[in-house]
Amino acid sequence: MFTWTEEKNRLNKKKARIAAEIKAFKNTDFSDCPELTEEQLAQLKPSHYRNLANYKPIKKTVNVRLDADVIEW
Repeated sequence: MFTWTEEKNRLNKKKARIAAEIKAFKNTDFSDCPELTEEQLAQLKPSHYRNLANYKPIKKTVNVRLDADVIEW
C-alpha cells in the first residue's frame, strides 16, 4: 500500500509522462500524410462494427430508493 506522498509522486510522474506524450503528438509533422477523399470518409465505420470485441455499451446512472425494511431483510 502506498503512502500519501508516494501516491502523489506516482501520479505526478504519470501526469508528466502524459503531458510529454501530448506535447510530442502536437509537434508531429503530418504533412506527408495524404488527406482522405470523400469516398474514403464515407466508407469509415465505428470499430465495433468491424470487431465486436471493441463494443462497449453506453452506461446510464440509475438511482434506486428502497425502504429500510427491504434493505434489512
